[in-house]
Amino acid sequence: MCTAFASDAIHGRPICVLPRSEIHGNSHKPEYYPEINLGCDGFNISNPLSGHAASGSILLPVEESVLKRIVHIYFEYGFKEALNEATTDETAACSPTIFVIAKFTFNVMAFVRYLKSKICSYLKESDINTLANHVETRDWLRASIRFIAWHPNCFKIAVAGRDDCIRIYSDEASIVPVLKDSSQKWITCMAWRPYCVAELAVGCQKGICLWTISNKKHIICSQSRMVFLKHDKHCPVISVQWDADGNLLASASIHDTGILLWHIDNMHSTALKRIWAASSLLKWSPDGSCLFNATLGNVFRLWYIENKWQPERCKLPKGYIQSACWSPCSRFLLFITSEEPMLYCLDFDNVFISSSSQKRVAPIADLTQISVGEHHLGGRPQALAWDPNGLYLAITFRDTDCIALFSTCLQKFELTLSPMKYLNGVGNDYPVHICFQSKNFKNSNSVLSIGWSGGWVQFVLLVNM
Repeated sequence: MCTAFASDAIHGRPICVLPRSEIHGNSHKPEYYPEINLGCDGFNISNPLSGHAASGSILLPVEESVLKRIVHIYFEYGFKEALNEATTDETAACSPTIFVIAKFTFNVMAFVRYLKSKICSYLKESDINTLANHVETRDWLRASIRFIAWHPNCFKIAVAGRDDCIRIYSDEASIVPVLKDSSQKWITCMAWRPYCVAELAVGCQKGICLWTISNKKHIICSQSRMVFLKHDKHCPVISVQWDADGNLLASASIHDTGILLWHIDNMHSTALKRIWAASSLLKWSPDGSCLFNATLGNVFRLWYIENKWQPERCKLPKGYIQSACWSPCSRFLLFITSEEPMLYCLDFDNVFISSSSQKRVAPIADLTQISVGEHHLGGRPQALAWDPNGLYLAITFRDTDCIALFSTCLQKFELTLSPMKYLNGVGNDYPVHICFQSKNFKNSNSVLSIGWSGGWVQFVLLVNM
């Protein structure tokens, strides 16, 4: 079991604070990186419902019956939107019978939701709101960029947009491949398969889209092949992670209390079953020995391969884990929660071979909101990103628009964290997703990739700072 949360820092060291000096991203821009701006690439990333509302203001009104209008909304937007329309005051005035039936149906559905919420508190929210609250991407519902994923072994980056399309950028291809399919809705996560240049797993509303992308230099969407992975009650998928060797794909769903391990080469899956809260986040350790599993509640688990997938259960005092990341050596796990402006560290004692050896959880950085000049920094954290060299840590926040950068020093049994700089966006842009470029034979630098709310991606080279 994990030890109780400590109020002091690890080994008695003082808790780190937020940085107070700014870094200007343009002065640290690496060369030969693609220009990525989803807002200017010719694709429509607008919300279809908002577009319908906007177009309504310029079209001439057409008189139609209440029933016809409700049926039209049903076929366009689904049952819930049709029911909402049927329970409006306008419907009550024009067709009291339809209003009474719809109101009764609405009350029955509300009662059923109430019963479910008493059994499982995380079911109080709708699927899309649950996803928006638990994904690592800030403002996921409205953000132009929903996820960014670097390939672990080569210069290739996948960028998922709100239009349910994925663009693939590299340092060679002159044409950007676009991956799109009718099954690919509500993209929440992506993961490239290690040691395979062209396989990408995409977590979405109804399951997992497993893409095999053509190796041709000039490729189009039709030349890429997609296999859809689906399992009963395992959707929407909120997290996907490959193991270090690329043999197993782990997936988590907000409706499934267990985890699925997909054996892709054999096309079958194994379930790691547990009860109570469903899963919300997966992070595989770099050495492949442990799978971190956060839930929609205050429980998280550590699944050990060497222990025949027997989990170690840990519990937060309050809230749920919002984001987590492993150190490159797999010795430390950093995480943030939904309720506290604090960065925590879980220390794995490698002196003991047993996976059940005592582990210490302690705060290592105070992220309480501060003001530096005209900029606001800190508050409730949103996401973590730790560079593969173990030198830098980046943190984004839910309500403030700056990225906090820390320097990290990894020794055999000790982690040292120091405030470095903060990074601000251009104009009113705020960071929605962050990740570091993978370390491979073509890259040994620490390059932070930032997806901004305006739809553009910034690359910042962190060196000699």
